[in-house]
Amino acid sequence: MIAAREACAAKVDAIVQECRVKNCKFRDSKFDLLSDRRNSLYSSLISETVYKDIAGTKRLPDLFRNPVFFLKGVSPDDIKQGSVGDCWFVASLAVISNIPGLLQQLCVKRDEQVGVYGFIFFKDGDWISTVVDDQIFYKIDPQTHRRLLYFSSCHEERELWLPLMEKAYAKIHGDYESLTGGYTSEGIEDLTGGTASMMFSGDILDKKLFWEKEMLQVNKSTLMGCSINYEDEDPEKYGIQAGHAYSVLNVAEYQGERLVHIRNPWGEIEWNGDWSDQSEKWTPEAIKALRQEDKEDGRFWMPYREFLRIFTTIDRCRVFDASWSVASSWISYNVEPRSSGRYQFKLNQYSEVVIALAQPDTRYYGTFTAGFIYILSFHVYDQNDKLIRRAKITVPYSKRSVNCELELKAGTYTVIPHVAREPTDILPETGENNAVDNAISPSTRNDVQVMVEAVKMDKSSYMFQQRKASRVRSMSMARVTGRRLLGVDDEDYEADDRPKELEEERWQLMLGLRVYSHDPNLALKGTPGIHPSLREAQEQHTLDSQEKEDPESVTATLADKKELNL
Repeated sequence: MIAAREACAAKVDAIVQECRVKNCKFRDSKFDLLSDRRNSLYSSLISETVYKDIAGTKRLPDLFRNPVFFLKGVSPDDIKQGSVGDCWFVASLAVISNIPGLLQQLCVKRDEQVGVYGFIFFKDGDWISTVVDDQIFYKIDPQTHRRLLYFSSCHEERELWLPLMEKAYAKIHGDYESLTGGYTSEGIEDLTGGTASMMFSGDILDKKLFWEKEMLQVNKSTLMGCSINYEDEDPEKYGIQAGHAYSVLNVAEYQGERLVHIRNPWGEIEWNGDWSDQSEKWTPEAIKALRQEDKEDGRFWMPYREFLRIFTTIDRCRVFDASWSVASSWISYNVEPRSSGRYQFKLNQYSEVVIALAQPDTRYYGTFTAGFIYILSFHVYDQNDKLIRRAKITVPYSKRSVNCELELKAGTYTVIPHVAREPTDILPETGENNAVDNAISPSTRNDVQVMVEAVKMDKSSYMFQQRKASRVRSMSMARVTGRRLLGVDDEDYEADDRPKELEEERWQLMLGLRVYSHDPNLALKGTPGIHPSLREAQEQHTLDSQEKEDPESVTATLADKKELNL
């Protein structure tokens, strides 16, 4: 994080110096909304979200009088979602804005006169930096004829941190459309360096224990969001939107009642049941104790029991303070036939440990994704080859990473990854009638249409496709090759002068492991093993007794039941 902040500050300083010599404001050639609008907005040539009401592009000082980056700090009430389906990301910003100083440390350096702003994010197990200029898309209000920001904006529109941070986040993923659909916990992970996980509220075994162990840690060691991703009944009669990400801001206990404080990133449309703004339960004493305000701001309190009943999915992100150390390693991995990749880490003292296995974030690749999606799990063994924990994804559509928390004695431990794959050639139907603003699906806010447009495959279309593919490759290259990455610009990558000893073109994907502990001397090593295609045929059929069979697997093949020798 320190290295990324230093790299980001150095970028801003170099740009400022160059622009002042030229007497010219900064224009970001890699994300130029004016001269390369299509490439900045869209990730697909075939099916696109048509932002029909974009009136044009202006620099922020030309849109507002007396613009400021921060106005009286940051607050969840500052945040309003715009015309892209990134409610999950906006909700994650609302969550971290609750923690003093947490959001500000991501906004590294800026020069308002030159129009350059530097940010850092946590992506694929490392901190990266990027810079953006102050160009932004705007629309015209049909009633007042005022210019308004098209994408996310602060409650006071002249406060600039939100639209610029959203723009920087869109840049590192290639375009605004790539932000459509996601999960609050993954957004929080990208903003904090924590570990994201999701669970179905219906899977909670002991609701009292979950309150004590999980809910009471909100804004401490855990940051949280929630959503409804399947419906048993119509949630809108309660004022809750299905397929939409919400922020969990706080929890409280008042006169024996467990309450959860939640915010809709739209800044409007709220829960209407017990403890809602208009509820008769709000006595003067309760209003004072919980600092309740009766206004349409998207904030509301609701009982814990109703929270678990209404919201089907809970997004959690475990965050870490300075008492923690982290080690990480990426390896090449093959799924079919399965490779022998594994990790080993050594603890020098007893410690609480969090282990997270991840694959590269597919949001980078947009329409250039491979023909498979990969589902991760892993087993942890002690130095006596005894299985001590297995971890798997419990929410099937949360595939980016999987993690577990445990307490371990000093010693050496082995992590064996397991990857299953599913084809992606069967796509859901899309169209104007069935598109919804969703934590998973594209947005159809009142000012946005989701349409399928005919694509003219002329030279300009070909060039668009090539620019997009080039951008995706440059963003992912450091993650695939293991080179050090501090940002998303070409000059941030180390020279590729290494021999190709890993034969990278043979492997199907990369796997990264992060191990968090209180041991400052934690050591972690990843070993990809030998690619299966290079093994002798008889080695493919040698059964290794070390690996334990997954108790839920009833159709495992021979390859699934063995651990190949390194």
